Amino acid sequence: MIKVFAFLLGSLLLSSSANAEKPVLALVVDDLGYSFELAKQVLNLPGQHTFAIIPDTTYDKKIAEFAHKNGHEIMLHMPMQSLASGKYDETSTLDEDMSEDEITSNVDTMLKEIPYIRGINNHMGSKLTGMGYIMRPIMESIKRFNGNFYFLDSRTTALSQAYQQALRARVPSLKRDVFLDYDHTNQESILFQYQLWLNKASKMGSAIAIAHPYSSTIDLLQDKLSKISDNYQFMTISQLIEYQQQEKKSWPKYLSHLQTDLKN
Repeated sequence: MIKVFAFLLGSLLLSSSANAEKPVLALVVDDLGYSFELAKQVLNLPGQHTFAIIPDTTYDKKIAEFAHKNGHEIMLHMPMQSLASGKYDETSTLDEDMSEDEITSNVDTMLKEIPYIRGINNHMGSKLTGMGYIMRPIMESIKRFNGNFYFLDSRTTALSQAYQQALRARVPSLKRDVFLDYDHTNQESILFQYQLWLNKASKMGSAIAIAHPYSSTIDLLQDKLSKISDNYQFMTISQLIEYQQQEKKSWPKYLSHLQTDLKN
């Protein structure tokens, strides 16, 4: 019976994969808000992507309005304390010295700052995202503010607890797979990370890359993205979350088919 079940399961999965969609690429462009011209350049990249805007920056609302008008998905790029010492450019940065009430108040203020957002990801945060006891009230505040918002863990540290705390607060969440331009001065490095992004998507079914509005990154993406649409499909973060949720819901159908086949 076990061998029959395994055979039917393998056959079903092969049939399912044969009919599957193309691998999914999700691209998030971070750090928007300081330059409207750079924002327009990345908003014109080929494909459907997600754009993260830092609150309380010179052009945050203008970029949000422009992006929304042109049908783009935007998220709040929430500043969080990093391991680097010194002051931050972003006055709204969440840090470990804040009380829970201060964290809640600051999160609410940032969420109200930028219109049309569909979700949130962390800007910096290599220190704060590793502190589960602080990430908990952040996620709970997001959930209270809008139960439909998602959270993308930018994974600025391998010790991040943001993803787990988001799920505990019942905030839909995903994790970043690749940083395209952690070394934006090296075109070969960006190209290597870009290929890694494609390879991960091909292997895992989907992959999320984070990029920044550097001229080197923009040039590469403008050249590459339009050439891969035959083999990959682009999704925004909200679309990828919905896609993965639908995939999970389909498993009971697979199992019911298997039970029917076993009985027959």
